[in-house]
Amino acid sequence: MGKFSSILAILLVVGSNYVVAQTELDRSRLSQAAYYNYSEQGDVTIKVHVWGAFRFPGLYEIPRGTTMSQLVSLSGGPLIGERAHRSKRTVNLKLHRSDGNTRSVIFQTKMENEIVARTEDPPLMDGDVLSSEAVFKQSFQWRDVFPIVSMVGTIVLIADRIKAK
Repeated sequence: MGKFSSILAILLVVGSNYVVAQTELDRSRLSQAAYYNYSEQGDVTIKVHVWGAFRFPGLYEIPRGTTMSQLVSLSGGPLIGERAHRSKRTVNLKLHRSDGNTRSVIFQTKMENEIVARTEDPPLMDGDVLSSEAVFKQSFQWRDVFPIVSMVGTIVLIADRIKAK
């Protein structure tokens, strides 16, 4: 009886630690966004949101006068991954600004297969939202012909069987 109760006690202790660890892990996965402060003491700061396909999305407190490209660098840049052969990568960056009741896009740029945006670099204001969307398009390859030919052949055979009845 003593062995049974000691084994039961060990299982209860180990099981309760597992439940606590799992709860903490689940809580940490709830929010991937974070708060980042890149200001120094005495700086006049603004808060800007970074949403979408960035390495480090979240709320950024930055010095007034920071430009969009500087914030893109601070946020780790867009999540673009490795580009496959014959694929086209497009990253859409949009800067949203609130003008009272509505939020509108005040700046938009596309980066196609490149790292640096080659357009103007607007300064940020308090409450701005910078969003990024990464789009990958695979070009048509000879391997893509086989499923198409197979599907057309299947449709022709079905039509032939229906016609024969």
